Amino acid sequence: MVTTETHLKTTHKKQTVYKLVSYALIVLFVCIKVFTFKFGVLDELWEYDFSRAITMGYIPYRDFPDCSMPLFGFIFSIPLFFSRTLIAYRAMTAFFFILLFIAVFNVINRKTSVGYAICAVLFGIRYAELATYNMLMMFWAVLCLLGLDIKNKKLKYFLIGFLTALAPLTKQSSGGIMLIIVTILMAYWAFHVEKQGKLFLIYLAGAFIPCFIFLIYLIATASFAAFLDCCLFGLFAYADNNTAVNMAGTPAMLLTIVLGIAGDFYFIFKKKDSFSLFHFCAGIAVLSNAIPIFEYYHLVMGGIFFLIPIALIAKEFAPRFISINMTPVIAGMICVFIIFLSADVFMNPRITSDWEELVLIPSSEDAEYYGDVVAKNHEYEAEGKKVIVFSSSAVVISIMDKTFNQPYDMFLNGNMGTADPMSYAKNACADSNNIILIPSDYNEENWQNPDGIYEYVTSHCTEVYSAGNWVWYSPKAQT
Repeated sequence: MVTTETHLKTTHKKQTVYKLVSYALIVLFVCIKVFTFKFGVLDELWEYDFSRAITMGYIPYRDFPDCSMPLFGFIFSIPLFFSRTLIAYRAMTAFFFILLFIAVFNVINRKTSVGYAICAVLFGIRYAELATYNMLMMFWAVLCLLGLDIKNKKLKYFLIGFLTALAPLTKQSSGGIMLIIVTILMAYWAFHVEKQGKLFLIYLAGAFIPCFIFLIYLIATASFAAFLDCCLFGLFAYADNNTAVNMAGTPAMLLTIVLGIAGDFYFIFKKKDSFSLFHFCAGIAVLSNAIPIFEYYHLVMGGIFFLIPIALIAKEFAPRFISINMTPVIAGMICVFIIFLSADVFMNPRITSDWEELVLIPSSEDAEYYGDVVAKNHEYEAEGKKVIVFSSSAVVISIMDKTFNQPYDMFLNGNMGTADPMSYAKNACADSNNIILIPSDYNEENWQNPDGIYEYVTSHCTEVYSAGNWVWYSPKAQT
């Protein structure tokens, strides 16, 4: 008996050590990935810009248009109240990814072992690059999976309800899908499996709380009408303009998703496993992030989420055919990941120090290029002119200039509510005190750029200066 207890204690200690080592690896790889990511990806800068706007006193929807729900922006604005810099935002990104991948690790570890869990998570970290509201929405789904193991049924239903309601407050489309699917699933389990209808009422109570708080926020900030315009009516108005397919970088994730779905189906139909059923149902919502924009940054969370059933199916079948020591496998993966994640930055280090908000950020030549544009803008502003930028990369100029210019920082179809984008061009060209800056490749620059802007500006204004593909225009005299 003593021998058995001693063996169990020894095994428990080993498992604890393995978990702590795994957590340390997650922290290491996430930090390498996040803090060596080069400056210039607009999907990161747009999110950073909206979070910094909150710290500057702007209220989402009421003061600036945003087609996304506000939860992500508010969460990621927290460190910016202390330091309005991209490096502080990156620190929040690293913290979020660490929490996310530790959660994924624990979901897999509870069903398999530390070895399978850390291998899956290392692949997930390879996929992850940017923290986005899509990624945050998936995080709530992962936490719900952890919540399924809570023994106290009342607490489990309440917590899953609360977490599920956070999904539509993070992204209205896929989050709304998750709320509907999980609500139906929890109702079925409460009434037909548990035979306790009150559990479903507890689930609804958990879901009600964040929704009620959000409603109070909209009313208190006088943002309700603007919220509907940005997050509902505007999306329908420009739905046709926001559809795109870009397969670059997606094959590995698509394969992961297909294998993961196959794994869910195996456990659902062969094992009658409720965990896999919940995972697949939540996975439908996670995958819907890639609609209508099917590309890497809208699909990556699906690749991470479906690593979970892949690890489970590997645990189910791998021992039947192969017997290997996982330690050297994991060690090899660690070496490969360190080299892969950091080689580019170490071979070509570029840390910017010229712009306050971009200090310590690995930069590309874009930083110097945009710096010249900002300097020219300052010349016109010194003359009393107002510079208006029509470009999907206008956010870069605002960040370098430590300003926030709505709605021009994200002047894309669907992000201005139901407002006609052409009205902004017409107003800009009607004021002789304005200087309009627009790239000569505006129509090719971003597929979400509103149509007709370039043609209107060039036909109603006179070119006054150019640098590279950037052209400054002055409105023609009105007759």
